[in-house]
Amino acid sequence: MVQPQAQTGSTLQWEMAGGDGVGSGGQGSLRVPPELAENEVVSRLFTDNHQLREALRRSNVALRERCEDMEKWQQLSRKEKEFLTCRFQEAKALVERLSQEKQDLWSQLNQTDPRAQAGSPILPQTNNLNCLEKLEDREGKEEDRTSQQTPPESVAYSSVCSSVSTVFPSLAESLTPPEGEAWGEGEGGAGSKPADGSNQFLKLLKSHKEKLEENLRELRDQKKELEVQKEKVELERDRLLSTNEQLQQKLMQMQGGSVTEETVQQSPACAEDSDTSQVAKLMEELQITQSRCSELQEKYDSLQKTTAQLDKTEARLKQRDKEFEQITKDSEALKAQVTSLLGELHERQSCLDKSEVEGRLLQERLTAKTEALQIKERDMETMKKQHSVTVDQLRLQNENKETALKTERMLVTEEKRKLAQLQQAYTQLFTDYDTKLRNGGEVEDKLREAEMALVMKQDLIDKLKEELEQQRMSLETVPVLAAQAEIFKADFLAEREARETLNQRKEELQEQLNKAVAEIDLLKVGVTSRARMEEMQQRHMGEYRALPTSGGMVSEELPDYRCPKCQYQAPDIDTLQIHVMDCIQ
Repeated sequence: MVQPQAQTGSTLQWEMAGGDGVGSGGQGSLRVPPELAENEVVSRLFTDNHQLREALRRSNVALRERCEDMEKWQQLSRKEKEFLTCRFQEAKALVERLSQEKQDLWSQLNQTDPRAQAGSPILPQTNNLNCLEKLEDREGKEEDRTSQQTPPESVAYSSVCSSVSTVFPSLAESLTPPEGEAWGEGEGGAGSKPADGSNQFLKLLKSHKEKLEENLRELRDQKKELEVQKEKVELERDRLLSTNEQLQQKLMQMQGGSVTEETVQQSPACAEDSDTSQVAKLMEELQITQSRCSELQEKYDSLQKTTAQLDKTEARLKQRDKEFEQITKDSEALKAQVTSLLGELHERQSCLDKSEVEGRLLQERLTAKTEALQIKERDMETMKKQHSVTVDQLRLQNENKETALKTERMLVTEEKRKLAQLQQAYTQLFTDYDTKLRNGGEVEDKLREAEMALVMKQDLIDKLKEELEQQRMSLETVPVLAAQAEIFKADFLAEREARETLNQRKEELQEQLNKAVAEIDLLKVGVTSRARMEEMQQRHMGEYRALPTSGGMVSEELPDYRCPKCQYQAPDIDTLQIHVMDCIQ
């Protein structure tokens, strides 16, 4: 897990010998010795520190980008909410304005044609239909104008409101929210108020559907009554036409009778008076019937017009019914859309709340991690100071050990050189021994001198053994140093390099010790060869028993068959050789 970034002012700077420091602007510094500077562990620690700082920087950059994205998203959601509220208010104002214009038109219609409203119940409906058509055209233009500016949700809602307001102004007025309320205000108002409005809208649609059905039934009843009246008027018209024809026939007959009377030229005066009065009555009745026929014809024409208008209104009502069903479907779709928008709004609000909570938690974690990192850096600085002191102490101890090892190496090389010289002299003496044995007393004297030299060399070997024991005692301090190095390793990983160097030196000392043991083995071989030479001397002493002095010296100097390693006293040279081989192994 990536930890938060600490303050850049307290970064650590590691100064290696021959290398650059890691970090920039660091306050603390650690002087690493050259032995640790080339260590793989220290370089790995430096690379890990650098990688951690890069990871902290990247995590901080990612957090900043995420915060900026959250702020942008909040601004966009706020702008979208303001846009929706503005569009809802515009739609509300548009519906109110259209309803007000419709009321004005209704009032103007009632003022201009009060007689038609009082005389016949059908003419106002035709006028109202014409007004409705005008309003439909006007509101269609308004819809086209507002649909170009409103979002899809407000367009759908405004289209439904406008289509309903064209049929019933009361429905449009009921759909408009009360003054002082704006849809979309507040956190949850953008979704809850449209949902309530959609429910009210459905209820109002149902109630107006019932009203439409009642009006349709009333119109059908009126249509039936008008058809009955039409039949009555047609019957009366036929009757009047028949009476008119009868009167015309009588008139024709009367005119024919007057012509015949003129041809005869004789008629009484009373008959003429009665005929003229009857003709005048018939003429009056004819005029009355003609006027009534014209009135009935006008009524018939008006009834045909009203029936045609009723058919049109019935067709329009059916179309309105279909439109109403389509509006109900659109309202259901709008309701589903509003509910989906409400769910999406709630989901976005919950996501926003979660993101804000996560941002606060991340900020708190960031502050806590920065404080913990500062504390750890302070602890690290104190530990670095302590480790620098311990490293200096170890370096001094190491230098002292190196000087001691150098002196010991010089002594060992000197002893090796002397031992090589002695071995060379010994081999030379051993080669010359056989030749010198043949030379008599001089050879014996030289033999004594050689024995004395061998005794001296034996003393030298004993001294070398003591020095070797001292070196072994000094080498026993190496595990203690290794244990201290392990303790320092637990405190700081840089001490691992010092321990490795100490182990390498220990191995070198072990190799030197092995070499010294090999040299001691060579010395032991020399001692065994000396013992063999003494044995040979004892064997050859029998030949020179005539000399009393030399025999006394040999009897006094008994052979010393001791193991040079464990000082084991052997009875003879063979057992000594076997013991030395076992002891060395």
